[in-house]
Amino acid sequence: MSQHLAKPERIAAILPCYSATGDTTKIITTDGLTNTSDVRIRTIVRRLALSRATDLLALKKRAASATQSSILQPLPLTPGLVLCPVKVRTPRVAGDTSTGYINYYAIKSVEKTSQAPYQAIIILVGGIQLPVLWTVPTVNKHLQNARLAMHYAPQHSHCGVHEDVKVYAPEIVPIIQKFVEVICDIVAAKQR
Repeated sequence: MSQHLAKPERIAAILPCYSATGDTTKIITTDGLTNTSDVRIRTIVRRLALSRATDLLALKKRAASATQSSILQPLPLTPGLVLCPVKVRTPRVAGDTSTGYINYYAIKSVEKTSQAPYQAIIILVGGIQLPVLWTVPTVNKHLQNARLAMHYAPQHSHCGVHEDVKVYAPEIVPIIQKFVEVICDIVAAKQR
């Protein structure tokens, strides 16, 4: 069974982290709680996309088109979770990621810092301070890209057949999400 993630709207940051077991991922929620997972960031983002039945490759292509950037695209996964890439560490080993994701909606401010090697601090809701290796203008550029990508998110598309989601009862949404999780777990188990 896959590890349960926090509700997408409650995720403040998804960060790479070194631990005694190697390269892990730290998930920080908007209320300041931290959860460490033994899987890499790519896996966490893929699981988030699967839980929302979102085609991650198509989402990245759409974000790349909106931002005119071929790498480090923001990921508008849900109306309350727009993941902005930020460089948070220097990798120790080739192949380790240096980039984490911050939820656009969890950011209160971005400030300059004198703590070497960091150049900026992102203040998140709940008072969490996250030092990053990028400068304030670079962080702000990526936040601007996130705002652009939000306008091109799949929920705003008007192509093909489009159902009005208001016809569904909101109380069944958690059941549908759990159903998608179970299907993903079955598919993952069959691939092993």
